[in-house]
Amino acid sequence: MSSLQKSNPATARRTGTLFIVDDEMMVTSSLQTMLGIETSHRIHCFNSPLEALEQVTALKPDVVISDFSMPGMDGITFLKNVKQLLPEATLILLTGYADKESAIEAINAVGIYRYIEKPWDNEDLKISIHNGLERSHLISDLQASVQELTQARAELEQTNQRLEALVEERTRDLQETYRKLQSIVSNTADGILTLDHTLAVTSVNPAAEAWLRAVESTQQADLLALPLEKLLKPAASGNGKPKSVLSLFDKHKPHQVGEVLIGDLPLEASIAPLLQPTGSDDTTPATEETGFVVVLRNIAERKEIERLRDDFVSTLTHDLRTPLLAAIQTLGFFADGSLGELSNRQHELIAMLTQSNRELLGLVNVLLEVYKYESGRQKLILDTVDLTDLATGIVQELTALANNREQTLQLALDPVAGPGGFKVRGDKQELKRVLVNLTGNAINFTPKGGDIRVDLRLIPKAGKTWVEVCVTDNGRGIPARDISQLFQRFSQGTSKQRSSGSGLGLYLSRQIVEAHHGHIWVESEEGKGSQFFVTLPALPE
Repeated sequence: MSSLQKSNPATARRTGTLFIVDDEMMVTSSLQTMLGIETSHRIHCFNSPLEALEQVTALKPDVVISDFSMPGMDGITFLKNVKQLLPEATLILLTGYADKESAIEAINAVGIYRYIEKPWDNEDLKISIHNGLERSHLISDLQASVQELTQARAELEQTNQRLEALVEERTRDLQETYRKLQSIVSNTADGILTLDHTLAVTSVNPAAEAWLRAVESTQQADLLALPLEKLLKPAASGNGKPKSVLSLFDKHKPHQVGEVLIGDLPLEASIAPLLQPTGSDDTTPATEETGFVVVLRNIAERKEIERLRDDFVSTLTHDLRTPLLAAIQTLGFFADGSLGELSNRQHELIAMLTQSNRELLGLVNVLLEVYKYESGRQKLILDTVDLTDLATGIVQELTALANNREQTLQLALDPVAGPGGFKVRGDKQELKRVLVNLTGNAINFTPKGGDIRVDLRLIPKAGKTWVEVCVTDNGRGIPARDISQLFQRFSQGTSKQRSSGSGLGLYLSRQIVEAHHGHIWVESEEGKGSQFFVTLPALPE
């Protein structure tokens, strides 16, 4: 058996393992010497085919060169055994001229790569070995690739099985979620409509269908063919003309709430746009509007409760006015001495009682005004109102109150407007009520030595010109958490300090401003003061 030859890094790509099997030691030695000098192959020489077979599995030769005629086992039989043990090995047969025909027959029978006649040509032998190595390497690479592909296919099949199981699981979850959603939509007491981007109705749930069919007396398919304005009517507004139902649908607003009617049934409509992502990536924020979803809630019972409440308040406050006025008048008789002389202590008590009754009468009057606006019974006496004159008069009236608190009260007019540039269409007394309330609040909630300013200016907005009134103070300000509730009923501006007021002044001011198609809001920073804004449509010059 031969020694192991060391590989040369320069020829590592072409290096392989060779078996040389011949019963003549001179042949194996000469081949080993020649190949060892001119190549870097690992060469193993055997003079017995049986000994070579024992090493095939362990050494895994790439090329096996065997003599044809050998004692104990001929070359054909030896190479056939090698082929069974190592199918990818390249087999070369050395044969004499007399054995040429047998060698040719063995090429097809055994799968021998080629045969070389003795005596051989060294260059031809080296080329055959080189080509045989390339062939063996290609076969090995191919087998490795096939094995990798087989393994990859098995892994892919396993992955597909896992994905199919996952898809089935997710599909079951989605189906279950869909069934639950369908059950909720079908059994909820609220009506649900879906609309496409053209505001055409695409679906209605059973609750909404029942309400609509009670009015339209049509099947669901016919309901879907009707325009939205035919199905939903705008609710009556306490002030002004009811807005169109279509005005509630704005894709730029994430959520809107309004009141609508189906026949005579009052409903609260909660409207939101239906959006879907436009990017392929789930994290892409871009969305596209595909329509709207409308949730309708029956508020007939709530409306009836509100009506009963308002009627109760109206009746109560109306019935309180007469005895209060009588009490105030009677106390006046005591105060002016018509019913006899009073002591100083009695005069003080009468004055306290008169003031308390006047404050209670004021609260009753405010409650009546609020009720009139909410019920739509307040009649506005509309005329051309110059806010310059109105604000000037109010500042003059309240200057004495501000001076008592060592405050400054000023009126500032935007010179751009010019004389008579702050005219609006409105009820002068109602608008005066708003400005007096805002200015009086600024005085009351600003400490001694503070500054209050009333500004009038013109601002362009939405293609129109508006008169803006801004009442600014440097008082204690309003906490941010209280601002959202400021213009609601019985709100007094801050939860930190309560006053003796009714908490209806700003709520009534909002009702008055909105009845004039204007807007009112506040901007405030705690500890630095507040700014109350009122905007009204300006009359063209």
